[in-house]
Amino acid sequence: MSVSDKPRLYSFEFASLCVLIFLAYCNISVFYSLYVYFEALGVPQSWRGVLIGASSLATMAAYLTVSPFLTTQNAAKAAAAGVVVLLGCGVAYLYAVSPGALLAVRLANGLGVALVSAGAMTLLVAAIPPSRSGQAFGVYSIAMLLPYSVVPPIFDWLSPAHLDYPHGYALVAMALAPALVVLAVLGRQVKKRRMPQAERPTLSAMARNATKGPVAQLLAVNAMYYLSFASIFFLAKSLFAARGLVGAGVFFSIQTGCMLLLRLFANRVFDVAPKLWLIRFCYAVTGGTFLLLYAAHSQPMTYLAAVLLGCGMGVGSPSLNAYMYELSEPEFRGLNANLMMLSLQGGSFVGPILGGAAVAVWGYDGFLLVGAGACLIGLVMSAGLGRAASGVAQQHP
Repeated sequence: MSVSDKPRLYSFEFASLCVLIFLAYCNISVFYSLYVYFEALGVPQSWRGVLIGASSLATMAAYLTVSPFLTTQNAAKAAAAGVVVLLGCGVAYLYAVSPGALLAVRLANGLGVALVSAGAMTLLVAAIPPSRSGQAFGVYSIAMLLPYSVVPPIFDWLSPAHLDYPHGYALVAMALAPALVVLAVLGRQVKKRRMPQAERPTLSAMARNATKGPVAQLLAVNAMYYLSFASIFFLAKSLFAARGLVGAGVFFSIQTGCMLLLRLFANRVFDVAPKLWLIRFCYAVTGGTFLLLYAAHSQPMTYLAAVLLGCGMGVGSPSLNAYMYELSEPEFRGLNANLMMLSLQGGSFVGPILGGAAVAVWGYDGFLLVGAGACLIGLVMSAGLGRAASGVAQQHP
């Protein structure tokens, strides 16, 4: 296929969805400091992991109930409703201080995240050319990752000396406001261009699809990937403080920067290299990062770990999502893409809770060993995925 014949990736719809998800994740990434904020509020330690993970729990519940009914015709409206919810949550942090009030805000936050993410993903799988799915998910993940590189160091600099945590959360939430304009334009554009819309499968067919061996197995592998990341993301700031280190925000800037550079300049590899190899590479290197952090008690070593973590996790998400896209029958691609987001939230929910429990029982050294063990489990789980998927590939080329 010549360059001129290559399917176009950067359509208006695709670019708009990247802008939307970037604005949404600016709001999400600011909560890397939640554990420290809850500690400052005097929230009991037994509540902290639960409150952090509650958002993901609500997101999972919303994905299960909302995503089966999303189509390209209603997805933009669903995402706009999610933006409104997240804007309200940003303001609510100014007033919520008790565990009960914070739980309500975190649950609402999870609902908003689900509506935005599921709506965007439904539109995304309809907009991308199948032959460039790896590149598409790679670029889309860059839009999701960029806030993690920019927001934590800026927030570290501003808070709490110049801007307290709740006002910071409310301020960052305002970044979502332009997303409403993006969605209004995108919704009109979708109707105008008549993006492809497959007939919606029945709920029983959806259930059978989700329980198929390769689909269910890949969902579990994806959940383990995000469990590992969420645990280190939400506990890194307190880990650094316990070891007398600084620059947790810089750590994530380096890590995310490496992921961004890899996905930007090696983007084509996601459609060329075997995706299972890339998934296994991700788990092996990420597990090694946890072991390096276990041994690291100096600033340079932690920054080296950030580079290693960025390289390992940099190939994970695009490969996992593109592999699910290839595994899925056409009528289930939108649903399975949202199930991947559901498993993401599952890992994000369990990660902080298990991490917090590991710190309470074994300290930070034990927590890091648990993280390495989780990566090993993910590596083992991916071992038989190729054989399970081969039968599906024969059924629908």
